[in-house]
Amino acid sequence: MSEINPNNTDAILGGQNPPPINAAVLGGEIGVKQRFKYEKAIARENKFWWNFEHLDGLPNCHATTFADRQVVNFEAEMDIINPQATAYALRASYSRQYNIKQQITELLTNPKVNEIEALVLGFIDYDSNTLIANCFLIDNVEKFVNLKALFLGDIEDSEMMISSIYQNDVSPILRLYPNLEVFHIRGTGIKFNEILHHDKLKVLRIESGGLNQSAIIGLNGLELPALEYLELWLGRNEYGGDSSIDDLIPIISGDKFPKLRYLGIRNCEYADDIAFELAKSPILEQLIDLDLSMSTLGDDGLAALLNCPAINDLDILNVSQNWISKNFIETILPTLELKCQIIIDNQQCYEPVDRSERYCVVAE
Repeated sequence: MSEINPNNTDAILGGQNPPPINAAVLGGEIGVKQRFKYEKAIARENKFWWNFEHLDGLPNCHATTFADRQVVNFEAEMDIINPQATAYALRASYSRQYNIKQQITELLTNPKVNEIEALVLGFIDYDSNTLIANCFLIDNVEKFVNLKALFLGDIEDSEMMISSIYQNDVSPILRLYPNLEVFHIRGTGIKFNEILHHDKLKVLRIESGGLNQSAIIGLNGLELPALEYLELWLGRNEYGGDSSIDDLIPIISGDKFPKLRYLGIRNCEYADDIAFELAKSPILEQLIDLDLSMSTLGDDGLAALLNCPAINDLDILNVSQNWISKNFIETILPTLELKCQIIIDNQQCYEPVDRSERYCVVAE
């Protein structure tokens, strides 16, 4: 695929001048569409999520990079060097016996703590993950005035199952950290109890073996005008993933987050329902990448998506680790004239399986 130069407006808009970025859009519907096409081309050229560490199953290692920064474990008497390019990690794991309270004390008393832009937190104790992480962030907000990226729950599966990484209401973090641009959460029990507006949040990633309905309803109540990347692992009902397609309609419709460019609804038990709704939604016209991997998508759901003309507005459609049949992949898919890249490897079963017998990849 040829690259689009954001400075080459002829390539982007077919010879027409782009609408002004900081001015009113004139020309009615045509002007709006030109502006939309221009903004999407710029986003495509600057696809910031291309180097994210994406999991394709249970987490079997700690993050090594986060928010375009190298992750470094914060140790005793460590000097904070180049905090703009470093994500400092505080972890209490079986492999790291260093006392977490000592880590926190030494970090908070470091004279350069207010320069830190990215934090990675992972505590294996059932109580400390919420109590220490949240209190640490909420009680010391004045220490982290430059915090732009936060990862809660960077815990390996060998240390604690994802269903046992307990989180809580994370909306106070959004309220207290107005400069936060990247928020990555792993675990269960996640809540957004406050209705609030956050101007700068660009990335929200939630990895869960069971994301409950109330979390999605709370997410729908947030105003996130800058959000471009949303990744949700919905998980299984028996581990708290009790949501339904109705809960996701505000997101899938495209009305909730108008700047969204990457949508990942992953690890889901009702992936066919999601595909059917997406096929009817104008959101495909605004997205660049759509990720429905690790789920229960079958032939019918995928066919509905691929027969939607707007599917070719995507760069990538990821449907790996689903339940697409070998017949569909080898016989039907090659006959479709698709412009977007389809990632369809590692299906959980290549024979047709009744929807009631399918399961998503990650629960425990």
